[in-house]
Amino acid sequence: AKVCEQVIGAAEATEGNKVVLRCDFGVDGKVAKAVTAAYGKKVKDKAILMVSADIDADRYMVVAFAPKGVDVDCKAWVAASTEGTGGKGGGKKDSAQFTVPGVASIDSVLEKARIF
Repeated sequence: AKVCEQVIGAAEATEGNKVVLRCDFGVDGKVAKAVTAAYGKKVKDKAILMVSADIDADRYMVVAFAPKGVDVDCKAWVAASTEGTGGKGGGKKDSAQFTVPGVASIDSVLEKARIF
């Protein structure tokens, strides 16, 4: 629930139709799905890309989600952001998820996500 509040708060404070943030809840697809579901109920006009690290396992996940009517291709966004990292994953236009080895590349992924 705390992660959901953080994500929704970030969206409310962001201009434009894309939100990029890091919030570490490990590499757990179920948590990611719960966060994007809660986000989709509250925020209707902005797509989100989240990076969540599991420092001990030295890997992280990149998750993107777009509410209906927001014209952002999540799969392309995640793919472009994680390019060159060795990350693997997939998705559709409205949601995508990649897992990436090595937490050292997180900052460059966040940077690429912001300029997408």
